[in-house]
Amino acid sequence: MKPLYSFLLAGLVAATASASLAAEQTMIVLDASGSMWGQINGKPKLQIAREALATVLEGVPADMELGLIAYGHRTRGSCSDIEVVVKPAAGTGPEITQAAAKMKFLGKTPLSASVLKAAEELRYTEDKATVILITDGLENCQADPCAVGAELAKNGIDFTAHVVGFDLTDAEGKQVACLAENTGGRYVSAANADELRDALLNTMVQPAKKDTPKEPEPLLLPEATLDPDESVAIGGDINVKWTGPNAENDYIDLVPQNYKKTYDELTFTYTKDGSPLTVRAAGKPGTYTVRYIWRGSDNKRHVLAEATVAVTDSDVALVAPDTVQAGGMIAIQWKGPANERDYVDLVADGVKKTSGELTYVYTNTKTEPEVELRAPTKPGVYNIRYVLNGEEQKRVLDSIPITVTEATASVSAPEQIEAGAVIPIFWTGPAGERDYVDIVPTEHKRIGGELTLFYTKDSEDGESHELQAPTKAGEYQVRYILRGSGADRVLVKQPFTVIAADGSVSVPESVVAGSVIAVEWTGPANHDDYVDIVPVDHKRIGGELTYFYTRNSEEGEPDQLKAPTKAGEYRVRYILRGAGAASVLTQQTFTVVAAEGGVSVPESVPAGSVVQVEWSGPANYDDYVDIVPVDHKRIGGEVTFFYTRDSEEGEPDQLKAPAKAGEYYVRYILRGSGAASVLTKQAFTVSKPDGSVSVPASVKAESMIPVEWSGPANHDDYVDIVPADHKRIGGELTYFYTRSSEEDEPDQLKAPSKAGEYQVRYILRGSGQAVVLAKQAFTVTDN
Repeated sequence: MKPLYSFLLAGLVAATASASLAAEQTMIVLDASGSMWGQINGKPKLQIAREALATVLEGVPADMELGLIAYGHRTRGSCSDIEVVVKPAAGTGPEITQAAAKMKFLGKTPLSASVLKAAEELRYTEDKATVILITDGLENCQADPCAVGAELAKNGIDFTAHVVGFDLTDAEGKQVACLAENTGGRYVSAANADELRDALLNTMVQPAKKDTPKEPEPLLLPEATLDPDESVAIGGDINVKWTGPNAENDYIDLVPQNYKKTYDELTFTYTKDGSPLTVRAAGKPGTYTVRYIWRGSDNKRHVLAEATVAVTDSDVALVAPDTVQAGGMIAIQWKGPANERDYVDLVADGVKKTSGELTYVYTNTKTEPEVELRAPTKPGVYNIRYVLNGEEQKRVLDSIPITVTEATASVSAPEQIEAGAVIPIFWTGPAGERDYVDIVPTEHKRIGGELTLFYTKDSEDGESHELQAPTKAGEYQVRYILRGSGADRVLVKQPFTVIAADGSVSVPESVVAGSVIAVEWTGPANHDDYVDIVPVDHKRIGGELTYFYTRNSEEGEPDQLKAPTKAGEYRVRYILRGAGAASVLTQQTFTVVAAEGGVSVPESVPAGSVVQVEWSGPANYDDYVDIVPVDHKRIGGEVTFFYTRDSEEGEPDQLKAPAKAGEYYVRYILRGSGAASVLTKQAFTVSKPDGSVSVPASVKAESMIPVEWSGPANHDDYVDIVPADHKRIGGELTYFYTRSSEEDEPDQLKAPSKAGEYQVRYILRGSGQAVVLAKQAFTVTDN
């Protein structure tokens, strides 16, 4: 990382050199996105950047006006998270160092908007201004750094942007270098912490000179020559013989005719590949230009030589990039017969047979002219082929090579985390459709069987996501799993330690069955943690008698659980839930003692009558007193009941006796956690009451019939008329309630309109079903 220190020092000192001539200000733009959690040689990039910045600022002259802008440091997934952290002023070095040290690294990479904000903060249209951008990622907020650089250069009085590409590949560096080049600044690639430390030891800050800087000497361009093929079919390889300086970042590119920019080329190949080399032809016929691009000491790209090449049409062609990152998507333009079963496939280099492909896509008349295939996860040389799938045989009509390069990725999590806690995981990587980040024990070697995972496509900001730590203390790994054609692969992993969480639960040593227990607890209070009650011999997680989630309670404030109804030994437990199996964090044993209670009713009561019930008991919220047949064993299915909460203990309450004579129990039902139980009961007898009904033996249709009756006259009892063959209760032709009539005093009912045989009935209604207490047959005759 030697270039990072030397570049920062040089940039800052150069800016200082003219500070005495004008109020020049410099703004550092610091990448504080989540990808800065990625590591270089086991050290987070954010830490390397902080240390580099602190060291450089120690050597900055005190009168230099310096400021700091950061992006991605406050909010995940936001392209507007850009802040002027320190306004430009003299002597701000310590303040900037302190701000960077406290900064969180969270979000996206709006580097273009951040440089633009820095320029505006420096009033670049009025004053000389310098911006130094330190970034470890590419623009991911739908902006064009090259266009922003060109616009700033056009509108600024004397604006310069320098860019430090921190841990970027050559291809990635090209995408941000134009921001510097378009403003007359420099792009420098910074690689690792060792180089950074070497640069720190060997670099000294020279005091600023106040004399006017000398005019730079004219740049001498070296010579270069190009000798490409005169013509090549679309998508083919252009063979290019060349001579030139062959500097580290020199390359030969292909661009449309009259193209002036030195970025966004159609395709390119670095000269380090030697002469001759190949450059992939365009997918559209026409005349194109091959150029030799050299980066000079002014840090700008220069065209040293040009030559034209004709790209001709072809009946069968494939156009794809020369290289693709492992697991990435390959955009392929194709042209061919487009038979129904034709396809484009991907195979390892050297494969001749037309089967066993790694992946493929059909190319018939319904297929778009550009398709995609997912690259293998293993780096190497592969072939993209157009396969004619004829009636009798398959045949390869065209084949082009593609190199799959090693995918780069990083994962970062805290070195130590409490069991069950939520872990912020920062990641970078290809972000393929099926790529994911998982957590496994350290000794876990295979793909699959992970404790927890998230798909990178589900990461809102494309740089971070949360996972829950395992509940069991120990050593674990967070891994980036690359999925593509062929076998899945662990691209990168980072170990971390899960430490045991602290917690406690406390209840009284002894509680009454069914009573409400005040539970005091402490613990992590993760989203799915809970406190439960189980029998003392219950070992597993789940099957608890009752529980509450800690998220719904305040730590240190007692919560409530209902005690079991069955006396015995129990445990209250704090259940810690995270990745993998849940576990018991802490527990306490307590005793449930039997509750006391009683019920009392008369030994015998008439069917359907109101029964006075005397009772005593805990009167828990859901306790109740019921009546059931004497052979009824289960809880529920009672004939009638009342809740004890609606009654005063010691004060008689009322229940209606069953309508059917027989032997019954009145019971006190104790309800708590787990199954309800019968606390106490008393047997009693329901006797059949006397009753009668009497009407004339024969009556005229629709006449008024005098009905004489006797019976208990309970509130819901009634007298009705039904056809002689009517057996059920209900569906009567007419009726009157006995409560509306005086016993032994005749009441009247209207005779049916249809002649025939009928019955008059006394219906006794009590708790449970109604019964016919008495009945008499009679005849209805026509008028």
